[in-house]
Amino acid sequence: MTLTVFRLGKSTYRAQLFGGQGGLFASGRWTPRGHLVVYTSASISLAMLEYTVNYRRRGWVPATVLGRATIPANVKIENVSPDELPKRWFAADPPIQLQRIGEQWLRRAESAVLQVPSAIVIEEWNYLLNPLHPDFRKLTITTPKQFSFDRRVARSRKD
Repeated sequence: MTLTVFRLGKSTYRAQLFGGQGGLFASGRWTPRGHLVVYTSASISLAMLEYTVNYRRRGWVPATVLGRATIPANVKIENVSPDELPKRWFAADPPIQLQRIGEQWLRRAESAVLQVPSAIVIEEWNYLLNPLHPDFRKLTITTPKQFSFDRRVARSRKD
């Protein structure tokens, strides 16, 4: 069965939305800075929550594009179970062990996709993509389209 994952990003970076370059300059929950990696979500709504929560300037969300990647059934997906994770793995300031999990996955290079639980909605999944893995070329990536972001989601309580 195929799986479609979603990614929101700034319009400015539309052409690089699935390139993974952001991982070279910033650490994520699952990977330390210095690695090409693409963070995606299992649904558009989860991608929107992840984007909003992780965007540093609360109350303002930049012009946004939505990209989709379809992962064919013949592409291996590794899985990280919440049961395997340290306590408080979902905290805003996550334990460093999570970055080690992602970095080891990238270094092993046994799969192009790593399924990880969302720290925002722990019952849902995010997917890390390794653009350097040969199977990454098997993904079908659509041209990102402008996304109508409902600003009420990011608005501060003072509004």
